[in-house]
Amino acid sequence: MELSTIIGLGAAVLLIVVAIAIGGSPLAFINIPSLLITVGGGLAASLTSFPMKDFFSGLKAIGKAFNPGLPDPVELIDYLVNVANKARRDGILALESDIDEYYSRDPFFGSLMRMLIDGQDIEEIKSNAETALMKIEQDLSTEVSVWEALGELFPAFGMIGTLIGLIQMLQNLNDPSALGPGMAVAMITTLYGAILANVLCVPIAKKLKFFKDLNLLYKEAYIITVEAINNGTNPNVLRSKLLSLFGIESGEE
Repeated sequence: MELSTIIGLGAAVLLIVVAIAIGGSPLAFINIPSLLITVGGGLAASLTSFPMKDFFSGLKAIGKAFNPGLPDPVELIDYLVNVANKARRDGILALESDIDEYYSRDPFFGSLMRMLIDGQDIEEIKSNAETALMKIEQDLSTEVSVWEALGELFPAFGMIGTLIGLIQMLQNLNDPSALGPGMAVAMITTLYGAILANVLCVPIAKKLKFFKDLNLLYKEAYIITVEAINNGTNPNVLRSKLLSLFGIESGEE
C-alpha cells in the first residue's frame, strides 16, 4: 500500500473541507449544474481523446497509485541473484521446477525464463523481450496520459461553466440582489475544475508515471538477469549490475 498517496490525497481534501467549513456554509459550495459541466464535460472530452478501452483502463489505473503491486528493489535483487545462483549451481534446466513461481511474480519474467529453459538463443530472447517491453510501455504511458488529459480538461470545463454562469448572471442585471449569488455560482465551476485537477488528476498522473518508470526498470532487471544466467555470469557481478540499475549503493542493502 502506497501510504504517501493516501496521506497526501486525504490531507489535501481535509484541508480544503476545513477551510470551507471555517469560512462559511459548506452547502454554498455545492452546485449540481456546475458538477455536471465540470465533471461530466471533463470525462466526456477525455473519452473523446482515447479509444474507449484505453480510457476506462486508464481510469482503473488509479488503483496503482494506491497499491502498485511492485516489490521492493532490494528484495527483487536478492531474489534474482538467488535464481542466478541456482542456475549456476544446478544448471539452467533445474529452473524448470520454479517456472510457475516466475510467472506468478511477473508474467514478463516467466516468459523470459520459459524461453531460456527451452534453449532459445539469447539474442532471440532479448528481441522478444524488447518487443513485449514496447507494448508494456505503451499501455503504461496511456494510463498516465488519461490522467494528464483529465488534469487539463477539468479546469477547462470549469472555465466553460463559469462563462455560462456569467452569461446567465448578466441576463439578470435588472435585479442587483441576484448578482452576488449568481457570481458565486459562476465561480464554483472554476473551483471544481481546479480542485479536481490539482488535488486528484495531476498527482495521480505523476504517481503513475513514477511507477511506470520503476516498472520498466524491473523489466530491464529481468532481461539483465536472464542474459547473465545464459552467459554464466558470476551472481555477485549480477548483483552489482542490478544495484547500479536501481541506483542503490552496496552499503544501502
